[in-house]
Amino acid sequence: MNQGKTDHRVRLTKQIIRESLVALMRQYPISRISIKMLCERAGINRSTFYAHYSDVYDLLYQIQQEIIGELSAHISGNAFSEQTKLTVQALEHILGYAKSNAALFEVLLSENGDFAFQRDIMLLAQQKTVQELQHMKQIEPGVSEYLQYFVVNGALSVIQKWLTDGMRESVPEMAELCSTLLFKGLSGFSIR
Repeated sequence: MNQGKTDHRVRLTKQIIRESLVALMRQYPISRISIKMLCERAGINRSTFYAHYSDVYDLLYQIQQEIIGELSAHISGNAFSEQTKLTVQALEHILGYAKSNAALFEVLLSENGDFAFQRDIMLLAQQKTVQELQHMKQIEPGVSEYLQYFVVNGALSVIQKWLTDGMRESVPEMAELCSTLLFKGLSGFSIR
């Protein structure tokens, strides 16, 4: 058999399994999703599932690690300095990635999502925030930690709301909004 056809079928099977997991996670927490449910939803047999994953947690872990790797690549190459075009561009990359994987992000950031993944995303963003805050301003370590949590939790909440609301605003509009909130807070908006 042709190796290219085999690879294509494996990728397609894994994609169907992943999409089925996302669909089930819209209804159930991961702890309530069985391999039987997943296989029925995906239209595959158990041996096909086990050829790729050891259990639903392994499947979820592999998905999450792929996302963490992609986001890490986006974040590590970009500097988040005060209101520069580079900051907005970096945010656009991250938001664009979230938009292109909207169904997955919406589920993973929801109450049915894995809190360990949400923690890992926050840690990734906090590490970058710490580096940038240290370069930007002299902020006391204790205050810096509170600021990191505030920024990261706020950004994740904004992204989650944007995804849940159907991404009505464009990626550039959301990047600009996040940048304004990040660097100017409420003072970045004209309040009447």
